[in-house]
Amino acid sequence: MLTYESPDRWVQESQTQNITQVLSENNKCYVLITCGEPTNDGQMEVKMTYGGDPVLAAYLVASASEIMTERL
Repeated sequence: MLTYESPDRWVQESQTQNITQVLSENNKCYVLITCGEPTNDGQMEVKMTYGGDPVLAAYLVASASEIMTERL
């Protein structure tokens, strides 16, 4: 669902839809995590979209989290 808040917001939503379409065509499962700019108090909007089997998507997120923890 697209909501019109600003031209930049619509472009961002449109690009996300394009990315998820490509990811779903070429992969058994995918997880896309995005975030906006942080506010002055350190808050930021985080969005996650996934396609395919939700159990496999959860496994991808958990595995990615372990990899990121090891590298930090």
